[in-house]
Amino acid sequence: MEDKYRPSGKDYLTVNDNKILKIDREYIKYLKLLAEKNSMRKCTMCLHNDIREHVHEMINVYPQETYVSPHSHPLKTETKIIIEGKMLIMLFDIRGEILEEFIMEREGFFSFRVDKGIIHTIIPLTDIVYYEIISGPFVGKNDNVFYEWAPKPDNDTEIKKWMFSMKQKSKILKEELGE
Repeated sequence: MEDKYRPSGKDYLTVNDNKILKIDREYIKYLKLLAEKNSMRKCTMCLHNDIREHVHEMINVYPQETYVSPHSHPLKTETKIIIEGKMLIMLFDIRGEILEEFIMEREGFFSFRVDKGIIHTIIPLTDIVYYEIISGPFVGKNDNVFYEWAPKPDNDTEIKKWMFSMKQKSKILKEELGE
């Protein structure tokens, strides 16, 4: 496989090169250690090692309240399965109004599939580990659509304002984060 097709571009991204990968609690601990070494305290382990593959599988380790910019995938479906922790799933309309929200955790909704074009985000309510499957191949900037009403991931001031706004609008965030 040529390196140009290897997943890359983020310092928290790691790529699996094993032909067979068994994932157990020890492997999850290893991913958490990788996340601790990263400035963002997160890790995405790509189980696929070629962006041209038709199925992209990842295990993600995110700390509580990590910001994931609301987005949609015009050409792809996405599935998440929670392994550890608790996260809020939020679905939005084109203007950024909340259409639906629900908690994912092992004891309740533990899997979630979103179709093409649905605007969504996650908000980790605790530190989380989740398995993610998304249709491939990776097509670059056309993979995701981001929206003007959502802050860019590098704008901490706007993220704080947006999170405050979401805490005012979201019944679940008010209950879970005690605000």
